[in-house]
Amino acid sequence: MNLTAGQRITTRGEDFLITDLVTNQDGSFIIDVEGISELVKGKKFCFDTSIDKDIKPVDPINTKFIADTATGYRKSKLYIETHIRNSTIFSDKIAIANKGAFNTSEYQLTPTLKALQLPRPRILIADGVGLGKTIEVGIFLTELMKRGKGKRIMVLALKSILGQFQQEMWNRFAIPLVRLDSEGIARIKTQLPANKNPFDYYDKTIVSIDTLKNNAKFRHYIEKSHWDVIVIDECHTVANIDSQRGDLAQFLAKKCQSLVLTSATPHNGRKESFANLINMIEPTAIPKSGDYTKKDVEPYYVRRFKNDIEDAAVRDNFQEREIVRLQTDLSPEEIEFLRYQQNLKIQALGALKRGKSKEDFLFSIMIFKAFMSSPIAALNSIENRIEKVSNLSSVSDKYEDSLEVLKEHQRLLKNILDKGADSKYKRLKEKLTDLKWSGKKNDDRFVVFAERIATLDYLKEKLTKDFNLSADAIESFSGSDSDVEQQKKIEDFGQGDSKVRILLCSDAGSQGVNLHFYCNNMVNYDIPWSLITLEQRNGRIDRYGQKKVPYIYYLVAHTDVEDIKTDLHIINKLTVKEEEVHKTLGDAGSVMHLYDSNEEEKKTIEALEEGDESFLDKVENFDYSSLFDDNENTSAVITDNPYEEAVTVYANDYAYYKHLFAQLESANLIDTNSYEFNETDGYLELANSKELDSILYDMPPESKPKVGELFKLTLDKDLVQKAIEDSRKKKGTWAEFQILYDLHPAIKYFMTKLEASVPKDQALAVKISSKFPKGSSWYVLHGQVSNNLGQPVISDFFVIGFDGEKVIESLPIATFIEKFELDKELFTEEISEKELKKLHDNLPLVIDYAQDVQMKEKQDDLVDVMLDKATEHEAHLNRWKATSIQQLEMHFEEVADTVFSRKKKENELEEIETIASSSSQYMKDMVALDQDAYIKVMAVFFN
Repeated sequence: MNLTAGQRITTRGEDFLITDLVTNQDGSFIIDVEGISELVKGKKFCFDTSIDKDIKPVDPINTKFIADTATGYRKSKLYIETHIRNSTIFSDKIAIANKGAFNTSEYQLTPTLKALQLPRPRILIADGVGLGKTIEVGIFLTELMKRGKGKRIMVLALKSILGQFQQEMWNRFAIPLVRLDSEGIARIKTQLPANKNPFDYYDKTIVSIDTLKNNAKFRHYIEKSHWDVIVIDECHTVANIDSQRGDLAQFLAKKCQSLVLTSATPHNGRKESFANLINMIEPTAIPKSGDYTKKDVEPYYVRRFKNDIEDAAVRDNFQEREIVRLQTDLSPEEIEFLRYQQNLKIQALGALKRGKSKEDFLFSIMIFKAFMSSPIAALNSIENRIEKVSNLSSVSDKYEDSLEVLKEHQRLLKNILDKGADSKYKRLKEKLTDLKWSGKKNDDRFVVFAERIATLDYLKEKLTKDFNLSADAIESFSGSDSDVEQQKKIEDFGQGDSKVRILLCSDAGSQGVNLHFYCNNMVNYDIPWSLITLEQRNGRIDRYGQKKVPYIYYLVAHTDVEDIKTDLHIINKLTVKEEEVHKTLGDAGSVMHLYDSNEEEKKTIEALEEGDESFLDKVENFDYSSLFDDNENTSAVITDNPYEEAVTVYANDYAYYKHLFAQLESANLIDTNSYEFNETDGYLELANSKELDSILYDMPPESKPKVGELFKLTLDKDLVQKAIEDSRKKKGTWAEFQILYDLHPAIKYFMTKLEASVPKDQALAVKISSKFPKGSSWYVLHGQVSNNLGQPVISDFFVIGFDGEKVIESLPIATFIEKFELDKELFTEEISEKELKKLHDNLPLVIDYAQDVQMKEKQDDLVDVMLDKATEHEAHLNRWKATSIQQLEMHFEEVADTVFSRKKKENELEEIETIASSSSQYMKDMVALDQDAYIKVMAVFFN
């Protein structure tokens, strides 16, 4: 039986439209369908053809022609147009994403264009901080949905940005992700039976990887599910395959056809770490030895920085930052403390040279680091240690175990705080006062970053008291907040009506979150000992879409005391270097070539150990650019013409949608009062009826108006983007307007409704005496061929001209529309039963031609192209397999021959065979085009 997506079938006495199918090993199918006859209309079902034996595809030869009596043949035009728009495409160009609500820039298209070149669209988007990776993910998902490969989507993101990511996908692309944070999970528990898998119920979800990692029930659910696309945001958090996150990510990568990974810091300098990410995308890209080159990984990633973007319109969406260094002269009390700390450090270094352990040195550095955050943070650490040591039965002679040392630290730190000698806080307070800031409603907002929770608590207490702040004018954000708390705090700070004037952030807020909507001031209260972390912090307000000049403040500790100032210079040098990189290279990680914030901290500690103020000017580590070249960006679009040319009967999209709803109304398929086109402003108001509400059950509740309220849909991107900005003015609101295009779930429903208005075994007949040669009939057909994966790979709309005896011409639908001016006004003529019968009598010859000539030629041409790809892929597989086995043999030659080592070798060989076999079979199924084409008769034009 020949079944394909887009085909109509009959089973159990009802009619359905196939939306997706999977081929079983025995040749039967698992098919996803949507009901189109009255009893099952709009509902989704899944059938197994090995069980449901009465499934019958509609045979095109049995098509009965009915006269289109609509004025101007509107129904036929709409029916053809809607079929074209609803059909899947097989293309390596951008077909629909450019209609999304964003300012299209070609660099943002590159990840999708590059992924579409691969057998399975998979990509690592490694663009720099603030360049718009979320938009690029939306483009990718939208294009896969248009290809019928994006029905089931799961996004994994940091818990702090679940809501932010969800809104971006909905507001800009109308992709409805159901958020499964702790509140979302609690909600679905009340809606679904206890044993119901939420990932089967909801096709598109967004969830934190930690929720999946820590929830055994959810882990069980995902093991039973399969996705078309999985997105893993901030994927560097899953690069370690030995971690729970990494293990889960590796598992999920095998549960989906397409995969998107995003990270501004996609590697940590270790080849195996980056290899883990690439292996998730394509397991055969890198030999099992892990020995690879840039050529091996280049097809699977894009990496650009702000300086790489040449488009002036895009660059205008970035502002030039202003760096403000607030010199903070240390108080005598602080100098006294640092002298004591430095003296301990010098003693520890002397002992180190005599062969003693490094623990005393690291203790002195730990206290220094805590103090550089705030005296209270250092005191907090010291007092915690005093409490611990006091409870020990025996202690060592290490500084950290010496109550004398600890209590002297405690005395000196208390002295600073008791005398109000905290110079850094004084300088911050002084600057805010100079700016006439008082924390009132109209004052500027500030983001203040600090590493230590104790520092954040201290700042909250001090600022509240000194500026007489109300409780809701200052807020703290840290990793200890729950997922819902984190999202609410970030969302609130990004709203125009937020009362928060200062957001105190730990480095849990330095990744991914948007803090720039109503804020252009950021204070680094302490300086992280990593350029990567510093870059991430600054990128929260210095990013794409910032409308004002971002002011980034550094509180720079200063003293002329010789035995203290070197360490202060070393820390301050990090801020200078980050700014240099920002203006030139674009990637802070390329300075130390460590690509890992923890490793960079260690490097900074080495500089403090050696008193080396020039440590950032040296490159002593492995230069990762030989593999992941940060100087050769991948910003260029990979084709001069990245857009798929649309075929349409209408002058523009607005005309199509207007006629669509008018036709549905005239056929009594929607109520007259359920929609209205605002002609002045060019948008559609659409009432959410009970029927529509039940159909859209799996949309996020926040995105869907209540029953009786209105969707507002517009083609005007600027209006949608203004609505997005306006939604940020008031807490708890989503954008009033959404983009009006074919992928919006509500529009998709009404387009399907129009298709279903023509019964499955019927097609429309159009008589036009003035345009066509006398005696000719022109059959409008849709031919579709799927591969063995159930994916449509040929979707061809064409027209066959027939003169009563033979085929006279075959035309692409676009040529047919243009040649006979079908996009112009048409006049309805009367059609007799005799004429309809003659049109049907000619149909067998037309269908034979369509199958044996038109579609056969398309299949043969595509087979040649795909066989070349398959041959190339098979050669690559053989090389990968041979290299991997060779490296494995070499490795085990150096390993002792034991039962354990033999078993390990056997398992690794089996893994190589499995990967190679699976990849080979996938390619064979993908290029298999031996099925007969499915032909759909849509209409016939005749004279």
